Amino acid sequence: MTLTASSPAKPVNVLVVDDSVLMQKLMTQIVDSAPGFKVIGVAGSAEEGWDAIQALRPDVVTLDLELPGRHGLKLLARLMKQDPLPVLIVSAFGGPGADNTLQALELGAVDFIEKPDGATHTLEGFMKHLVAALQRAAASRRIFAMAREAVVRETAPERPALVREPARTAAGSRVSLIAIGASTGGVPAVQVVMRDLAQHRIPIVVVQHMPPGYTAKFAARLTAATGLDVREAGDGERLRPGMAVVAPGGPRHLEIEERRGEYTCVLKEGPLVSGHSPSVDVMFHSVARSLGPHAVGVLLTGMGRDGADGLLAMRKAGAATLIQSGETCVVNGMPKAAFEIGAAERVVPLDQIGAAVGHLIGERPHQRSA
Repeated sequence: MTLTASSPAKPVNVLVVDDSVLMQKLMTQIVDSAPGFKVIGVAGSAEEGWDAIQALRPDVVTLDLELPGRHGLKLLARLMKQDPLPVLIVSAFGGPGADNTLQALELGAVDFIEKPDGATHTLEGFMKHLVAALQRAAASRRIFAMAREAVVRETAPERPALVREPARTAAGSRVSLIAIGASTGGVPAVQVVMRDLAQHRIPIVVVQHMPPGYTAKFAARLTAATGLDVREAGDGERLRPGMAVVAPGGPRHLEIEERRGEYTCVLKEGPLVSGHSPSVDVMFHSVARSLGPHAVGVLLTGMGRDGADGLLAMRKAGAATLIQSGETCVVNGMPKAAFEIGAAERVVPLDQIGAAVGHLIGERPHQRSA
């Protein structure tokens, strides 16, 4: 009997855009050693990057934002408008670099990692995070293919109709808080949802997977985009109407507790939960305990399954629960996991989530916090 080896799966082709020859060599070595990935080219400027993309047709692009001549953000904006591809930002840490990275995520970059600095961000950590981030970027190729088809047609991708189902939450319950969880692709998604919810003035709590040094700037950008008072959550901070908090990046989880009739942010150090700190699951579970049916849970795009179990706990406690539709997710990991265990009451396209939550709020007038 003759055994024929199956042909190996086609590798994910990666283009590295970075003006540092050292970083080009380092990233090529790391990527080529990762199973299923291959560097097919390098470029040292935005202009070279655009030409290489057109010539080589990579599956994923890694992009340094600080490039000679034209800034990396301009290349990213052009790419997302004319030829959308998964882009992974490889950035310097903190300071102006954090603002540029967040702007890149808003423009459509899939994810970002920080360059090694020999101290806080080690080479070993960079290698591990680069491979994981490339896997997330590769998982997003489907939605970018849809976007490229839309560019060719000069139309937006067809959006599924809003699912309107009878609410299965407790009758007459009032909405006092909206809880949102997101990961890969979540920066623009959270912005879209919060902008559409701002008019309702109900407190919003967000866990977006993001390292320290970025969440405060993310909150500031959400303030500018939504008109809400958005800030990093502080331990003991009380939630008020028109206010939103973002869980700070780092070793502490964000929980919501009821104290003397008010809902309060509590930050607690602890091990990773569902692979993350802060964890969406931890926040959702706390909302289920403290608010029961008086909350709405929203789980957006992201790799993995963080938030799925917590969203199920919210639904069992009587809260309304929604997930972003797979067709509109950059990576349909977390929402899919929630759907598979029955945590999602409704599946809604991204640009209709605000309206869906508003519909629920209209059914159940909200209860103002003190």
